[in-house]
Amino acid sequence: MLKIVHAADIHAGRPASRELDREKASVRRREIETGLSRIADLCKREKADLLLLSGDLFEHSHVRATWAREAREVFRSLDQTRVFISPGNHDPLVRDSLYKTAAWPENVTVFEGDGMGEVVLQDLNTVVHGLGWRTYLEHRRLLKGFRRVREGSFNILVIHGDVVWNPAASDNGSQYLPIHPEDLEGSGMDYAALGHIHVPGHFNLGKVTAVYPGCPEPLDFGDKGERGVYLVNVGERAGSGDSRVSTEFIPMALRQMRSEDLDITGLDTVERVRNAVLAIGDEACRKRDLWAIRLTGVVEPEIVFDMSLLERELGSDFFFLRLIADYSPGYDLTTLSDPRNTSLEGRFARHLMSLRDDLAKRGEERSALVADLALQYGLDALRQGKVMLRRGRHR
Repeated sequence: MLKIVHAADIHAGRPASRELDREKASVRRREIETGLSRIADLCKREKADLLLLSGDLFEHSHVRATWAREAREVFRSLDQTRVFISPGNHDPLVRDSLYKTAAWPENVTVFEGDGMGEVVLQDLNTVVHGLGWRTYLEHRRLLKGFRRVREGSFNILVIHGDVVWNPAASDNGSQYLPIHPEDLEGSGMDYAALGHIHVPGHFNLGKVTAVYPGCPEPLDFGDKGERGVYLVNVGERAGSGDSRVSTEFIPMALRQMRSEDLDITGLDTVERVRNAVLAIGDEACRKRDLWAIRLTGVVEPEIVFDMSLLERELGSDFFFLRLIADYSPGYDLTTLSDPRNTSLEGRFARHLMSLRDDLAKRGEERSALVADLALQYGLDALRQGKVMLRRGRHR
């Protein structure tokens, strides 16, 4: 039985969001940096034979030089695990790369040649192939035509790249080392340890089991949901001599990025909105995680909530809170449409409603939606002196 821990996209040194205050930004940066230590702890608990790191281990432009020494000691502690690293687009093998300046222990292999590297592990009946980036962008289809299979061995590919499911859309489909499915399937590999995509997931192409482990810690609000690494077990399929690969996602993140929509229709005071925000999730999740809460619905036109002030008032109840105003003022169009209403608002509203209805009767639905949006924005400007953007409507 061969046991593998597969991780990627740690991005040690990456600056934390500018929205975090100095203290919390420092906490997040250190949590990201120490992700490697937590992955090493998993390797020790599982007695992993291999640790595969598929690129973007660190941020070349931001990581502390001392972090390389910390990483070296982490790797040295894995005396029963061999480590294979394929640099990616955020930690490429440029002239002053930490990969070149640090003295890595003997159990670490960094794929830094001009082409595909290969390491034969006879005691494990395994061959590890790998390719490292040497620049920040890579348009070439470097896996095209690659096939270097050692029959009777378990063949692993470690690479940081972008699987392109529709390459016909452009020349090669990506500027981040495009990997065409047919190239991966034709490689003859048993396991493809991929990096670059931050969403965890796996798929099969012919006999190839391919995995993107995602980032072990969420890096921005696009990284929603659980984040972690993959534990891979390789056994022999009974009676066939072929390898049987099983994959298991292992959550590792200390925090999650969470996004929620909160309908505030009918909540006519700041206190009621505040209480509704505090009813989202449980206290432990609010204190631990980073939240983006979108306030939706329809409110009375005279009510305007100060998002910055609300965020400051609720800040101690969340590790981080971002409030997004996406609600709409609910104008009384019945009153405004009354011909006896001679106000500027009334005359403006009747003109736009008439235009909207005429367009709808002629079947010009898109133009009717634009007219309705113009009606709402115009009333915003007249009533409040500013426009409330209505995301998600009139598309």
